[in-house]
Amino acid sequence: MNYMQRYYGIDFLSIFLLILSFLFGLWHRTSSISIILFIYSIFRVFSKDLYKRQKEYDLFYTYANKVLKKLGLQLPYNTIPLNFNFLTSHINNLKYKITQSKNFKITKCPYCGQKLRLPRGKGKITVTCKKCLRDFKFKT
Repeated sequence: MNYMQRYYGIDFLSIFLLILSFLFGLWHRTSSISIILFIYSIFRVFSKDLYKRQKEYDLFYTYANKVLKKLGLQLPYNTIPLNFNFLTSHINNLKYKITQSKNFKITKCPYCGQKLRLPRGKGKITVTCKKCLRDFKFKT
């Protein structure tokens, strides 16, 4: 389920290219450059050739730090490219909620506010809240 594990991910160079593509996209004459930069930054994120992407980043890091050193700044080198493995739990949670919403109806107890999961398609049923032990009728 680690979908993005085999891809390079996002690093400072990809973010820099996205910002440049946005800036070039502001003017009509440079919109083609903007599109090329955007496509290349997305290509870098989803690239499987980790060695080449790391070499590109090393070159970018060298020249960017030469420019930033004049301003008294420096890019940190030890940043790990960001991948999207953390999204898998959120995606699985969303899939679970969608399947649950097809089979069950979520409602709240009118007395205590406790969330209750009721089966769909049973008509009007009498529900006993597990928290406050009160009965109420609900249409599923």
